[in-house]
Amino acid sequence: MQTPKEHTRREILIAAREEFIQMGFEKASMRTIAKKAKVSTSNIYNYFENKEHLLMEILNPILSGIEKAFQFISQPNYFEKRFNDSYDTWKERFNVALDYVDKHRDDFSLLLLKSQGSTLEDFPEKILTRLTSLNYEQYKHFKNSNPNYKGEVGEFVVRNILSYFLNIFVQMIRQNISKDEMLLYEDSMLKFLHYGYKGSIASDLN
Repeated sequence: MQTPKEHTRREILIAAREEFIQMGFEKASMRTIAKKAKVSTSNIYNYFENKEHLLMEILNPILSGIEKAFQFISQPNYFEKRFNDSYDTWKERFNVALDYVDKHRDDFSLLLLKSQGSTLEDFPEKILTRLTSLNYEQYKHFKNSNPNYKGEVGEFVVRNILSYFLNIFVQMIRQNISKDEMLLYEDSMLKFLHYGYKGSIASDLN
């Protein structure tokens, strides 16, 4: 059973989430959040430092999920493993991500479309930069471990490939495309990624 303080905290978070989704972070009002949560505005500050703190608490589950994904793809030799994976394995992995985004659609909408004015407003760009850095380092390790590889894939190319991948999910949220619709498109998108990505590297493997 929740204590009164736990109940109040939960009600504030529910009210804040609703207000952020309706108004966006920048235009959201702490007074309106307080009114919806049936507490005084000053009482909110007994639980949360500011509006930013509220937003981070609301989005913490998906932010933590994204961090877990980074931990997974940061494993040693992950690049080489992914390179050797079959198309069906890529598809399975893509569907896991698709399920996750669809399950948390409202929170991703808040993160990607409604977070202007907060420290998360440039989140997609920061994720792309971080992902590019990680993948490019893994690629260089792959290249050094495979002396027969004579090709050269620049960081610019890696960034744009990853941008295409991430933008699939951004546009899913931005255009409010259902999971069922995404499944109709996935083969076209993934074949372009899988075979183009592998082909650009495999063509230079002797």
